[in-house]
Amino acid sequence: MFFKALKLMNWFAAQCRKVVYNQAFGTQFKYFGKACTLEISGQVRIGKNVYIGDQVSLIVEPGATLTIADNSFIGESCYIKCFGGTVSIGQDVSINSKSFINGCGGVSIGDNTRIGTQSIIIASNHKFDDPDILVKDQITKQGVSLGENIWLGARVTVLDGVKIPDNSVIGACSLVSKTLAEPGIYVGIPARKIK
Repeated sequence: MFFKALKLMNWFAAQCRKVVYNQAFGTQFKYFGKACTLEISGQVRIGKNVYIGDQVSLIVEPGATLTIADNSFIGESCYIKCFGGTVSIGQDVSINSKSFINGCGGVSIGDNTRIGTQSIIIASNHKFDDPDILVKDQITKQGVSLGENIWLGARVTVLDGVKIPDNSVIGACSLVSKTLAEPGIYVGIPARKIK
């Protein structure tokens, strides 16, 4: 009996969260998780039927924009930070648990893309070309662009300036440090086409 009551209380709390966040964002969430961190000073546009997992962090600083299109999924403990840039997540995208997106230089994720757990997308980088300038002050912000129908396996890292074409697969634990010229299956550090 106790567990049934607890389950009912959890369901009721989830419904209340959903109603509150539906009103706040002007949409219809599929689910809005508990213990999420929201720091929003910029613009946010969220489509219908979006799933936001438990303990997700959404940070949108002044001048930045976050867009999440219809039917997308943000898994538990994901961290999405838009500071100075735009993060645009297409329709039917899934970003699985504990993934990290730094949108400083802008991140675009095409429709129907799948991002495996603990993946990292970083749309800025540090240079160290000029010894007279501190490394912390030598920053690139070229952005990251993922096409449509892409699958990033678990723990893939994508660095600033990278474009991945439609219909590509990136194997687990791979590092994509340069733009990929054509669709295919890529694996390794750095990622190389195998098929």
